[in-house]
Amino acid sequence: MRAALRIIARDLATRGIEGVPEIEVLEDWFPAGAGVRLAGGDGLQWGGPILPGMCSDPTMALSSLTIMIQESLLEQTWQVWPVCPRHDLGVHGSERDGEAVWWCAGDGGHVLAPVGELSGALGRRRHKEGR
Repeated sequence: MRAALRIIARDLATRGIEGVPEIEVLEDWFPAGAGVRLAGGDGLQWGGPILPGMCSDPTMALSSLTIMIQESLLEQTWQVWPVCPRHDLGVHGSERDGEAVWWCAGDGGHVLAPVGELSGALGRRRHKEGR
C-alpha cells in the first residue's frame, strides 16, 4: 500500500497536493481496515475503509486507493479531478488490462494515463486554481 500511495502522490501534485498520503489504522471499524490521510491536510481526509483483501494484488491496491482518494477530494472540494483535456469530462481510477489507469468515458472510452503519470497527460505539473 505504501508503494501505491507513492505512485498516487505523483498524480496528486497535479491537483496542488504535495507529499505522500499516509495510512492510518481504523481501530473502531468492523471489519478492521485502514484509511488514508492526505499529507499536510487539515484533519482526516479519507474514503474507505481499505480492507486487507484490497492489498493482496498491487494493481487492485493502486486502483482502489486511487478511487478512494479521488472520491474523498470530490466530497471535500466539490470539484471533479482529474479532467480529460480532450473531452472536458471527469476521469475515474480504473483497472484496465491489468493496469491501474485514469479512464475517460468520452468517445467510447480511453485511457488518459496510467496512475502515477497524469502530469504528462495533462500537459502541466501543478493544478491551476480558478480554472
